[in-house]
Amino acid sequence: MRRLGAARRVGGVRQADAAQQADDVRQADTARQVGGPTPYRSIEAYADDLAWRLRVGLRGRRRIVSEVSAHLADLVAEEESAGQTPQAAARRATARFGAPEELAGEFNRDCALHSARIAAWALVACVIASVGAAGLALRGGAPAAPWPNQAVYYAVPALLAQVAAMCAGTAFLLAVIAPWLLGRTPRTLATVVRAQTVAVLALAPIAVVSAGNIAHAGWTEGAMSALVALAVPVAMVFSVRAGLRAGTVAGGASTLDVIVDCCAALAERWSWSARWYGLVTGTWAAAVERMPRLMSWLEMRRHPWRSAVTISAAAGIVLKLPDLVFKADVDLPAAAVEALAAFLGYCLFSALLGLRTREPSDAVGVEGLAVGPA
Repeated sequence: MRRLGAARRVGGVRQADAAQQADDVRQADTARQVGGPTPYRSIEAYADDLAWRLRVGLRGRRRIVSEVSAHLADLVAEEESAGQTPQAAARRATARFGAPEELAGEFNRDCALHSARIAAWALVACVIASVGAAGLALRGGAPAAPWPNQAVYYAVPALLAQVAAMCAGTAFLLAVIAPWLLGRTPRTLATVVRAQTVAVLALAPIAVVSAGNIAHAGWTEGAMSALVALAVPVAMVFSVRAGLRAGTVAGGASTLDVIVDCCAALAERWSWSARWYGLVTGTWAAAVERMPRLMSWLEMRRHPWRSAVTISAAAGIVLKLPDLVFKADVDLPAAAVEALAAFLGYCLFSALLGLRTREPSDAVGVEGLAVGPA
């Protein structure tokens, strides 16, 4: 009889719990439909809803849920001491703490930015190692019989390293430099993920070629090739993790806007930089007003393709500038090839990296990033 009575009591408790959970679900659905806050009768219900919305990894989810539960327990104890019932105290405490979707959104943004920063640092290190390995190969450190052949051994790092450098540099600017200068996170995480994806795709063939030539190269070149072959997969893992975590964060700001904001923030750090910034912006605005057609070849917002031609030509000359300085000679065909490659890279990746906007801006900026109305 005692066992039967205990079983009946346990069954009654389970039925009551099930009924309470069903009632909670109905109230939550009703609150969502009318746009009001979701009521929670317990800390566990709030914590479960929060955990379901978090995209911060298993360890991070456990830590956040534990800390939030502890804070909620303090708030519930405070409400109960004020005379509230346990359920009413839980509802009031969770309402004071905020909606779980908003709280999870903040944690998701912070975690996505942290992952993007790690991936950005890793990709920059891979680019530096790839460029260093290519430079050593050109200075005589290449194997006698490169794998798979001599053309691929020299062409793949030389071409793809430039693409990786452009994309990794953009991601590093948006994920590391801009938050440090601006004191806030720009809404460009989507652009960061795209840039890191392209950088990884460009570095992958370089890593394969480097891995195939470790044993045949000299000691220095072999060590650098081994570093590239090992670092690129690690950077790939970091980039994939950043992409998965940034998928829940909206962001579509222009990279040009971020560059302008960074220039303004950098100018405000010192008095002399503020004077130089004002001088440059004033000179640029005056030049645009007096020579609109000529300056249109430098206006990246209103005339992106004209400015791309100008920048590509300048890039071709700058890349061959060491020949002019040390050899007093410029290889014009090679400079033309570099300029064509820079222009092709702009055509392929400018929109993806947020460097080409659809609508012109009327703001006055620096170095052709934004100009006044025509």
